Amino acid sequence: MTTERIIMVSIWTVITVAAVVVEVVTPQLVSIWFAIAAAICIGLAFVPGLPFWATIIIFAVLSVILLFALRPTLTKLMKKNKELKTNIDSLIGKRVRMIATCDFDDLGQAKVGDVVWSVKSKNGETLNEGDIVEIVDVDGNKLIAIPSALEETKE
Repeated sequence: MTTERIIMVSIWTVITVAAVVVEVVTPQLVSIWFAIAAAICIGLAFVPGLPFWATIIIFAVLSVILLFALRPTLTKLMKKNKELKTNIDSLIGKRVRMIATCDFDDLGQAKVGDVVWSVKSKNGETLNEGDIVEIVDVDGNKLIAIPSALEETKE
């Protein structure tokens, strides 16, 4: 391997690592395109007779192609994944059966899956044991609920 090839591989490796570091540090898709294109150029550095300026042009073209071809799809995918509910958020909207009565002064209880939660009435009205309630919010470790208009649970 010639000195020129070693230098080409070194330059593209540094560019790849730098682009990956920038991508890891930033929360958006900023430099992943450059990292992929530079990684491909590392492989191209081993092609005999391919001048360095040609790998620069290939790097630029690949970066632009990757940016315009993949960014919209990956951005959409990332937004979709951000809309996933956490465990707590997934409780909102669920209907559960009260296992202990709650009123304005006292917390009640409802079982969600295998976990018994403290329940507080949103408007201070009484939620009786056996009632079906709908979870409308979570306040710390308490579920905020209202009486449900539906008769069946959504568990």
